[in-house]
Amino acid sequence: MKRLHGPLCSERLPPCRAFTLIELLVVVAIIAILAAMLLPALTRGKNNARRIQCINNERQLILTWTMYTSDNRELLVPNGGGPLSQAPYLWVLGGNHGDPATLTNPNYLLDTRLALFASYLRTRDVYKCPADRSTWKYSGTLENELRSYAMNSYVATTPANTDQPLLITPSVYNVYMKASQLSADSPATRFIFIDVHPNSICTPGFGIDMFSYEWIHMPTTLHGPGVLTFADGHAESHRWLESSTLVGAPSGSPHGNPAPNSRDLKWLRERATSHL
Repeated sequence: MKRLHGPLCSERLPPCRAFTLIELLVVVAIIAILAAMLLPALTRGKNNARRIQCINNERQLILTWTMYTSDNRELLVPNGGGPLSQAPYLWVLGGNHGDPATLTNPNYLLDTRLALFASYLRTRDVYKCPADRSTWKYSGTLENELRSYAMNSYVATTPANTDQPLLITPSVYNVYMKASQLSADSPATRFIFIDVHPNSICTPGFGIDMFSYEWIHMPTTLHGPGVLTFADGHAESHRWLESSTLVGAPSGSPHGNPAPNSRDLKWLRERATSHL
């Protein structure tokens, strides 16, 4: 019997075939194409999640707004901006861009000595849009902006509560001071809270120019469509149409941005107030 030498599987196996450089490049290209196709969908999904959270935040704000009105003989919670020496006299305390403390100090939202909402709402995260990552320089350091929302300045803003005359024009348009006034004037079409562009937010009141096509404050587009809540309690998303709105407020020009014939500004005007 012939004795076998060496391994039993002595037959020569075919050599392993490696990928060529061209094949590797093709695979990488396919992966890049798939990633490019999936990325917009992932971005949309993330924006939708942020917008849903934003809607939930504003629903809590409008609920708090309603509770305050019920507890105060149907008087609407004061709104506006300007001097800070009379607190608490607004739903939350807030000044202009020259006072960044009003957007970085949580006490201006949660301290009952400073904010009228503080007795009802004890969670500061409710005031912050999840898509807003903006910061303010305060005391030499960058601090996260704590508030993303503002209230329609034609709701409960008096001349004494604002240092910006264009925020309200009471001689021409309604400025609602009581719930009954809103109830008699299409509450489902009168917005109360709005998500504001980070470069534009300052006072608690959201100013709207009713005479010229110019933004006083601008809505945000960080999660695509904007988010608003209305006097009847409902919240909705609204898709902005103009390129100037989508760009938002420039960092060095938070107010007074021209918007010639803007459909977005027109849409907000129609939902802010009505002629006397």
